[in-house]
Amino acid sequence: LGCAVDGHPTPNITWLYSGEPVNLQHRLLAAGRILQILNVSDAADGEFSCLAQNEAGSLTQKSSLAIQEYRWSVDKLMACSASCGHKGVQLPQLRCLLDGGEVNISHCKEKPKPALQPIACNRRDCPSRWMVTSWSPCTRSCGGGIQMRRVTCQRLTAKGSSVPMSNDACAQVSKRPMDTQNCNRQPCVEWVASSWGQCNGPCIGPRLAVQHRQIFCQTKDGTSVSSDQCSALPRPLSTQNCWTDVCGVHWRVSLWTVCTATCGNYGFQSRRVDCVHVRTNKPVLEHHCSWRPRPANWQRCNITPCENGTLLRGREVVWHKGRKE
Repeated sequence: LGCAVDGHPTPNITWLYSGEPVNLQHRLLAAGRILQILNVSDAADGEFSCLAQNEAGSLTQKSSLAIQEYRWSVDKLMACSASCGHKGVQLPQLRCLLDGGEVNISHCKEKPKPALQPIACNRRDCPSRWMVTSWSPCTRSCGGGIQMRRVTCQRLTAKGSSVPMSNDACAQVSKRPMDTQNCNRQPCVEWVASSWGQCNGPCIGPRLAVQHRQIFCQTKDGTSVSSDQCSALPRPLSTQNCWTDVCGVHWRVSLWTVCTATCGNYGFQSRRVDCVHVRTNKPVLEHHCSWRPRPANWQRCNITPCENGTLLRGREVVWHKGRKE
């Protein structure tokens, strides 16, 4: 608080609170012209005054102090949690007030919250109403079935018990719920497979091939539908291994030919490789043997350094040092 006085000579300033010397924790600043109260909460509503005196006379200034604090209020109640029965409760609604006006609740966060006690409300008998159980499992998984539930008229009392009532008592309040309904009306479907195709390849092993068949989804009456409608059912296999004499084959190799050179880096030899039937020993198309790696039909040979400058080309020997080439 400031005391706006001045004079010559400099006046002496005395502070009073409610007509008495200030006994609150305080500090005087600016030669006594400013009174700083260190703990406002220690003060009550009242009047501060400063008395300035010098040879010329005296002057008094007064200031009123009104303490305003944030505080919790529980003067309102929330809505009741139930309109009837035995479980309805109301909780007091917390509000933060300043000088009687509601402010943001964050201003009261440092204040201890008052204990909130729930208050019973609407503890009275409920009107009659329809009570239903859960639906029973459908009588069929497809093609249209029926499921049922139990529908009764009851009244919940203020004591928490459920009392059976006549259907007429509930019919005056609302229409009776259905106790049966249709279910799983989607058509019944199944996977259907065609006959297995011929067991004639491709060969995947000795006498072993693969055969195929068509798989499609249809209704019980034979109508073809999208495969998605059969997705919940185990799908039959569309391929399988099978035994066939067609795949009784193997690679047959002949002997290696004579190497084209006796030394050096250019010699090679070859042999015949055929896919033949094990029973007839006659050649067949090579793709029947593709389940086993095809043997090499040529290779390098006699890769050694040549001596005396000799080189065998086919069946002709060339002498680099001699009378005849």
